[in-house]
Amino acid sequence: MSEPNKTHFFQGRPVLAGLLAGLLLALPAQTVRADDEIRVGAVVQIPFNLSGSHSFFDPGAIRLGVSCQYADVEEETVTTTRRVTNTYVDGALQESVALPAVTKVDEGNRVYGVEGNVFVTVLGDWNISAEVLGLYGNNDIQGAFGAGYGFAEGLFLDAKAMFPYSEVGLRFLSGMELYGGIKTLGDFNPAREHSRFTEITNTYNHSSTTETVILRE
Repeated sequence: MSEPNKTHFFQGRPVLAGLLAGLLLALPAQTVRADDEIRVGAVVQIPFNLSGSHSFFDPGAIRLGVSCQYADVEEETVTTTRRVTNTYVDGALQESVALPAVTKVDEGNRVYGVEGNVFVTVLGDWNISAEVLGLYGNNDIQGAFGAGYGFAEGLFLDAKAMFPYSEVGLRFLSGMELYGGIKTLGDFNPAREHSRFTEITNTYNHSSTTETVILRE
């Protein structure tokens, strides 16, 4: 490594340390509830070159960026069921028994949408890159695939797996790069906005039985 590169690297280390410290301190406060909404967070990606044309790890290639997601998050469905049994003899009500209502939560666990990212290499040549990816998965794990453009590398493709506060992926086209990232976006939390009430009434009249089901959204 030449002396100018060494000087540039060591001058940049305090900048990266401060940025990483601020990012890590922000993690607990950035859990975002999302339900057909936009959420924005910070991300740091650490790349490793797999093409062999450059060194395996270059601190100057570390990317700091902003990530914006628009996702459709499946809502939780809350169903309350009440059962009532009525017994009639010769048309006269003899007994009515109502069981306690039972509530069941069907947790929404499907997420799909788009993600846009803008990065800058703060320790290197201040290269700017941007990308757009489609994402699909559940509340905790999503896969994403898309394309982007960097002023230094040109067009590239990107495929990754995303987890709460982290991600791992591949950038490839002219070369191949493996990267890991930390970010301020956690898992998706579906809203409980869809509820349903079901009333099931069993009517006994001598030898005949009638069941009536009433559904209310």
